[in-house]
Amino acid sequence: MATHDPLDGEALPEEVVDDLLADGRRRRIVDVLSEADGPVVIDDLATELWARETDTDPEDVTDNERRRVRNDVFQHHLPKLTATEVVAYDSMIGTLELDDASPVLERLRE
Repeated sequence: MATHDPLDGEALPEEVVDDLLADGRRRRIVDVLSEADGPVVIDDLATELWARETDTDPEDVTDNERRRVRNDVFQHHLPKLTATEVVAYDSMIGTLELDDASPVLERLRE
């Protein structure tokens, strides 16, 4: 199943959707954002990702762990997720939210 890319009006190729979902952290990012009622502060996302990945209570995540995850999200995952407009990033307030992710979510839930 392909997703719609609002940038050019063309459906994303299956390979692009596969690439988005190939990485475990990217799948967890989409999952966390899909469970949220609205935008998620990037530090809160980083905390939740580390907690899920290490089976740690979110309250026990250290600043250093949060910072490492946050940097990884910015460097490796956010570029792909925002380029396909699956995720929207608001740099003014530092939040992420799902944008045009319903087809990706369908694939994630399969």
